[in-house]
Amino acid sequence: MTAPPPDDDKLAWAPPDAPASDAPPPGAPAPTALPGSPPPPPPFAPLGPVQRRTNRFAVFALVTGLLGMIVLAVAFAVTALVQTGRRGEKGKGLAVGALAVSAAWVAAVSVAVTVGPLSTGSAAREDGKVAVTAMRPGDCFSEFEEAPDGLFVRPLPCTTPHQGEVSAEGELPDMPYPGRQDLGNRAWTLCRERTEFLERSRYGKDLQLHTASPDEDAWKDGNRTVKCVMRYTGSGLLPAPLDQTMETKSQYTTELSPGDCVKEWDDNGDQPLIPCTKKHKYEVLAVYTVQGDKYPGAKQLERRALDGCVKRGVKVWGAKPPFDIADVTFALPDRGGWEAGSRLIFCLVTGRDGPLTRSVVPH
Repeated sequence: MTAPPPDDDKLAWAPPDAPASDAPPPGAPAPTALPGSPPPPPPFAPLGPVQRRTNRFAVFALVTGLLGMIVLAVAFAVTALVQTGRRGEKGKGLAVGALAVSAAWVAAVSVAVTVGPLSTGSAAREDGKVAVTAMRPGDCFSEFEEAPDGLFVRPLPCTTPHQGEVSAEGELPDMPYPGRQDLGNRAWTLCRERTEFLERSRYGKDLQLHTASPDEDAWKDGNRTVKCVMRYTGSGLLPAPLDQTMETKSQYTTELSPGDCVKEWDDNGDQPLIPCTKKHKYEVLAVYTVQGDKYPGAKQLERRALDGCVKRGVKVWGAKPPFDIADVTFALPDRGGWEAGSRLIFCLVTGRDGPLTRSVVPH
């Protein structure tokens, strides 16, 4: 990892409670670069608006509404409408949208033809081993086997010594089946990006990446999900989940990855990462890039960031977001950063009852 620039060249990150601004701070000097060193990254604006929280029930209402859980969506939406009016929180629009989506589901169900669920077959073999494609991120295993028809393992609790774990998953583009080799290359690229952060584990040098992709029949049925498997090749076994084996260190903001746990947000740009089992104020939910040439203004960019972070929360958690998270906030480029070429949005989650003491983001 490239060392962060000296203190004089570090770019300011405003504290989480600071308001957003369309303009850089008055009198701020233009960033300079030392001879022979790369230019420093552009500045970022403070974390997203925390003066007015987005009501969590409004978010739950929209998530459950989109997933067709009509009763829950309506209950969450009504609660959100009451609380937003009483507390002055954001989220009224989300709650109204959830009610509209629920009404659309009711209309659709009333004319739909009911069909039985498709059978997906059993993912377990007679010897008790399970196909990796049927497992979820965070599942641990032993007895890893790479067979002609896929990867098979024996699932184990992560609290017991184990050989490895399913560390991430991702969706490949919707396209005709690209062939086994091309599919394998695409899966490898995706998983390499999703699991690169595990190099900071104290077991990182002995972790080997494997990928489990859908076969041609599953692909034709619409399955595009790739599972990313980390197998420990060192002596002995892993004693704990990999996210609990991360070394404490600082990470420059632009290098943050989903699943990174930040003790306190550092307004100088170096974020103190710690194991997610220790108290931390933020966990990175997602990092993504917004598009556009002209700076849209702080308020518009905040709205786009919130919308993008909510969508990514739905993708990660579905209808069951962890109930120990309080809110989703974000960090985004200010005008100076935008004009310098920065387009990164960092989606962050905070604890409901104070600091988080576990990882709530599958990775």
